[in-house]
Amino acid sequence: MRTDIVSGIDEIEAGEWDALADGSFYSSAAWMRYQEAADGVTTRYVLVRDEHGRLAAAAPVYVVISEGSSMYAPGRLFPELQDRPGAAGRTVLVGNRRGYANRLLVGGPPEHRGRAVKQLVDAVNLIAAEEADGRAWWLYLGDGDTEALLAHAPHPVPRLVAADCAITLPGTGFDDYLRGGSGNMRRQIRKDREAFAGAGYTVSRTSLSESWPEISPLIASHQAHHGEPSQTALISRLMRAQAEATGEAGTVHACHREGRMVGCTLTYSTPYEVSSRAYGFDHRLPATAAEYFELLYYRPMEAAYRTGARRLHLGIGTLLPKIRRGAEVSLLWAVTTGHAHADETVRLARAHNSARWHSMAGEMGSAAARVVSPLLERPMGTPILQGKHG
Repeated sequence: MRTDIVSGIDEIEAGEWDALADGSFYSSAAWMRYQEAADGVTTRYVLVRDEHGRLAAAAPVYVVISEGSSMYAPGRLFPELQDRPGAAGRTVLVGNRRGYANRLLVGGPPEHRGRAVKQLVDAVNLIAAEEADGRAWWLYLGDGDTEALLAHAPHPVPRLVAADCAITLPGTGFDDYLRGGSGNMRRQIRKDREAFAGAGYTVSRTSLSESWPEISPLIASHQAHHGEPSQTALISRLMRAQAEATGEAGTVHACHREGRMVGCTLTYSTPYEVSSRAYGFDHRLPATAAEYFELLYYRPMEAAYRTGARRLHLGIGTLLPKIRRGAEVSLLWAVTTGHAHADETVRLARAHNSARWHSMAGEMGSAAARVVSPLLERPMGTPILQGKHG
């Protein structure tokens, strides 16, 4: 196997890259194209090819000079670690920088995957040593990818970052989804949909490329309503950039009042899944008709059924409403490779994980007992997480 490094996603054949993404939009070539256009970031793509020249593994690597999102700033995610900025304060992030659903992009025969991952990690570590502080951060990985990466990490304990939610779509239509839920779930969803239907909205489904100017102020309004920093001009730039980079992958489900769009959800689709990316609403108006659930859950779900997609990906945060509508929860982890600093101890990682898990479990209530992860307890009986749910 040989390793190459290129600086642009358009230097790689999109179909070849997307085959490794395996149905995840947030690992697709289109999403990479959007991310590499960001300010304050230098992008590399590490490519591992087999003896026939086929792409066996890949990793987008971002040398971040200025990170605007606290969700991708290791020093803010893990305040227990002392801040040790490297060259010019740079941070190396591996995998997608937005969207949270990160993954190792590795294909080929199972017997070759371990070698491919090692070559990826070696190349990433070299970039981290040359351009930052020697550490590479792999954020928001699922259980299997985390376990594969830990074999090449300086410490055996990952850090728990978030809980991801997705709804598996049974059968061939929305009624099949309803039948698969509990009586309470069915009653709640019928109540939601009746409230929305009775509110007198008109609805639409359009492409992001034609709707980004309308949805931007609605997304800003919703963020401000929840106390998040929000600037319509900034969101407009992001939405326009996403539209230009992702082509026809983005769809907007919207509701209108008197001919004006007042609520929306932006989704992205692959043949495998539909991902609800962003919700917006004009909060100068009352939101009393389950608009959030109609636009973020039910209409994207119906769209998924129409195209044959088998999953609605809802992402991280606001766990309980998602669980009550049938979402399954999976844990997302952070792993560092490269140079290990003295403050990165197993003890600190376990303490972080214990606190993070108990916060998540408190939000999920009794549903926390259904969350299963092999990383909740390491082999040899050494727990990562302490306490009732560990």
